[in-house]
Amino acid sequence: MTALAESFGGGTSPAHSTELEIVSTVLRIASAARVRLAEALDAQGLSWARYEVLELVCRRGPMSYSTLARELVRHRTSITATTAGLVEAGLLVRSSNPRNRQQYLVDATDSGQRAVQRAERALERARSRMAVDSDSARTLAVLRGIEKQWNARY
Repeated sequence: MTALAESFGGGTSPAHSTELEIVSTVLRIASAARVRLAEALDAQGLSWARYEVLELVCRRGPMSYSTLARELVRHRTSITATTAGLVEAGLLVRSSNPRNRQQYLVDATDSGQRAVQRAERALERARSRMAVDSDSARTLAVLRGIEKQWNARY
């Protein structure tokens, strides 16, 4: 029995083996997708972390570091480092919060807005190259069904 099988409770029944194959396949697909999307962003000069921060600020407007950390489920230290790089690149601008002088806000510059638009086009091109087949909606429905079943078990 493999370590992966043991981590899922042991059994080696055909159903159990099939579940492990599904998990393994989904993880490989996710990894490949992550690499392709990261490559698309890298060509735009952005990491995934930088894109997430910049896209959120472009969509929602000026935000505090705490709000960014909460919305993106990231540690504030990571947000601070990521936004510092975006400020240095001229994609975000940092200013004092007029309602709370002890707090800083970040907002997108025009260059930041354009960078997000370019990144979104690059991500869309990458996504279109990852199309599963002409029946992607059916594939997605099957995966969501599996996800729902697994989540119901826990």
